[in-house]
Amino acid sequence: MSERIESAGGKPLLLNGMEGDEKQHDDLWNRPGYLVRRLHQIHVGLFAEEFADTGMTPVQYAMLSVLAVHNALDQLSLSKAVGVDRTSGADVIKRLARQDLVVRTKSPEDRRMKLVVITPAGATLVRQMRPAMEAAQSRLMAPLAPEDRKFFMDALRQMIEANNSASRAPMS
Repeated sequence: MSERIESAGGKPLLLNGMEGDEKQHDDLWNRPGYLVRRLHQIHVGLFAEEFADTGMTPVQYAMLSVLAVHNALDQLSLSKAVGVDRTSGADVIKRLARQDLVVRTKSPEDRRMKLVVITPAGATLVRQMRPAMEAAQSRLMAPLAPEDRKFFMDALRQMIEANNSASRAPMS
């Protein structure tokens, strides 16, 4: 449901500045890429509200969540698991290491490879913040009926799997 505001002339407008059905005729509102980007911005905002006390980003929490399951991964595999490029992944890992949530060590099998290991503090944070993560997800999906949520998630997964190779950071 869109919140309504009044224009200077007192005419009701949607927050995006368009009246009623005008939105369906606007070119941007017919572009899936635009809508996905807007939805991502909204998700990041909801996540930030739920994680306000931690300053954690969705990508940081995703990396910690993956490590909580796998305990240790090489930097490239961790980045791919979350769907970020190698350079961005390395930057996120450095920030997590500065917060003592992960440690980077050399792989015993390949000394050139860095392993990322979740620390006890990182594992505790993942457990403690799970309700906040779930709250952000619930808030994002709240406008949809339960049967629409399943359809939406299935459609997202289908689109991601079909278009994975077009990503700048394909997931393996």
